[in-house]
Amino acid sequence: MKLEGAHFDGANLQSANLRSTDLYWSNFFLADLSGADLEGAQLQGVDLKGAILINANLRNANLGRDNLGGSTSLQGAILDAGSLKFAKLDGAEYDAKTVFPEDFDPKKFGMIERPVKD
Repeated sequence: MKLEGAHFDGANLQSANLRSTDLYWSNFFLADLSGADLEGAQLQGVDLKGAILINANLRNANLGRDNLGGSTSLQGAILDAGSLKFAKLDGAEYDAKTVFPEDFDPKKFGMIERPVKD
């Protein structure tokens, strides 16, 4: 599916199936993507600042050099080496349930740890 350049600012996209979706240059500023499946999605140039990606699946998502910082919520999200290769993470939030690649240190990338919420 192609949704290039779409505007989802502030949208409620909880549990959305965006698997393998082409989202180049789309805007998700302050959008709620909690539990969304973004596995394999093309997210280069996407604005995710302030987005809620709690428990989202970002395996093999191509984030390019996108900005996940600025209080983007990644608590419980699933991330892998491919999805984080070039991502800007300064100020993004994570918790003990966030899945990172082996040997990845989120604090070195300026991420902020938050307590796990029940």
